[in-house]
Amino acid sequence: MPRWGRQAGRRRSALVPRLLFAGEQRPPTRSRKSFGQLATVAASALAAGVALGFFLDPRSGTQRRHSLRDRVKATLRRRVRGLERQTRYEAGKVTGITHRIAHPQHEPAELDDIGLVHKVESELFRDRSIPKGRISINADRGIIVLRGQLDDAQDIERVEREVRKVAGVRDVDNLLHLPGAPVPASRPHGEPRAANSAE
Repeated sequence: MPRWGRQAGRRRSALVPRLLFAGEQRPPTRSRKSFGQLATVAASALAAGVALGFFLDPRSGTQRRHSLRDRVKATLRRRVRGLERQTRYEAGKVTGITHRIAHPQHEPAELDDIGLVHKVESELFRDRSIPKGRISINADRGIIVLRGQLDDAQDIERVEREVRKVAGVRDVDNLLHLPGAPVPASRPHGEPRAANSAE
């Protein structure tokens, strides 16, 4: 074969691999992400090594391990106690709701005579048109006794009507009267105990 033929053949054979592998990509190089992952793994391994050295130290390792164990136990105990308190609180709320549903018309505790007089006064004298200083209010076993003098018969009826609306009042003995009129006779329910009087 002539010399120029051999050289041409070598050139063609050298071009063939280049043409065949021209479409293929180069082998991937390590990206920055892989270096970051490697650094993270290295840092984790270093931290684990330092922790092992800290807790397996021949001199102070036992004390450090026991201290860590006690701290972990104390933290767990606090968490458990907190969960128990929260559970009791939620259970109490559920119990209260259940009780209110089961007993929707639970009556309030009955007031004594002094408490009843204070309640009647606070509700009656919210109306500033009622003359507070001219009405005396007493109570005897839940019966309200009204004494005093008012200028209008309609005011006397209105005061009695408002007092009867107060929860806890069993009855009203109205001894209010007009100026110059005789004082009405009290009903025979016993002498009322003076709980409070308005001057």
